[in-house]
Amino acid sequence: MKIGYFQCTAGISGDMILGALVDAGLKLDDLKSELKKLKVPFDLKEKKVVKQGICCTKVDVIVKEEHVHRHLSDIKLIVENSQLDFKVKDKIIKVFTRLAQAEAKVHNTTIESIHFHEVGALDSIIDICGAVIGLNLLKIEKIYCSPIQTGIGFTECAHGIIPLPAPAVVQLLQGIKMYSKGIEEELITPTGAAIASTLCHDFGDIPLMGIENCGCGAGTRDLKIPNLLRIYIGNLVEDEDINDDKNQLLKEGEAIKVEVNIDDMNPQFYEYITEKLFSQGAKEVYMQTAFMKKNRIANILNINLHEENLDKVLKVIFEETTTIGVKVFRFHKYMLPYKIEKVNTDLGEISVKIAFYGDEILNISPEYDECCTKAREYGIPIKKVYDMVKLSTDKYIKE
Repeated sequence: MKIGYFQCTAGISGDMILGALVDAGLKLDDLKSELKKLKVPFDLKEKKVVKQGICCTKVDVIVKEEHVHRHLSDIKLIVENSQLDFKVKDKIIKVFTRLAQAEAKVHNTTIESIHFHEVGALDSIIDICGAVIGLNLLKIEKIYCSPIQTGIGFTECAHGIIPLPAPAVVQLLQGIKMYSKGIEEELITPTGAAIASTLCHDFGDIPLMGIENCGCGAGTRDLKIPNLLRIYIGNLVEDEDINDDKNQLLKEGEAIKVEVNIDDMNPQFYEYITEKLFSQGAKEVYMQTAFMKKNRIANILNINLHEENLDKVLKVIFEETTTIGVKVFRFHKYMLPYKIEKVNTDLGEISVKIAFYGDEILNISPEYDECCTKAREYGIPIKKVYDMVKLSTDKYIKE
């Protein structure tokens, strides 16, 4: 799978995204050709600039329009009436809709009533549409992003002087990793925040990937750090690719652990809750016993999952248990490469999981559910089924 990774050490904005994509190989004429399908007047200019010794591409959007405020419906009309690809249209509208939701929350109104000021101008429309079109032209299937650096201080907009990050940006970045190193400039714009928060699959470390290209998009100002956005483009290394190299540990990437302390619930409920957690994306569910204050005995419910399922899992926890709070931890999971094989036994074929370290087999584990089925079918203890599988597996390995 072809992926892109935005490294946002100096924030992110629409023009920086365009610059990074062009620097990484996107042809400006191809981008212009697709943008003309919007049937709005504009031009694009590119130039090379240097930021702290690093050569970058600066893309400027040229428009003659001044002080035009648009509603979400106006922008949807422009996009829907264009001849752009259906999937591109859908992503563009999702970006603007997310931005409208953020603005509506800030101003305590509805998305239909929101007037886009700066973001409703043609240059911002071209920035957002150009970013979606550019990623599509480069055939990037999934986008990842680093934690985003935000500036501090104040900036002036149509509503007057506002604090940084801008209120709409703060809404857009909810649930996304952000940080500040004290730079008193606007590093992340609403346009950049809307694009990143809508299109990026995950925010964190660089995923395991083979880099084929890299591009740097320049920001407008000169800062004490290189004011640029970098994009890495390459192929995501899938689990099966890692398994081909048995000298590596398989890294599943960043995951989340949710910890719940419960001391006032009927323990019979746990079986039902566990099944429901698995149905909503939990990868592991287990319990520990602990003594709480006043020596109350409690169960600690632990759930491991991927971040995209966090909201669904939290919903189950708060609806189905008596807790009113949880702890959430982020961690990386490493595991041995493995493969599933069928082995012949006196009871028929049963699957086993074979784990490797280098060329050495370290662990062989019969599949529990299949062993249970055979134990019931033949009326024998499950431990005997396990022994028979292990014996058959030893013979299988020697062959």
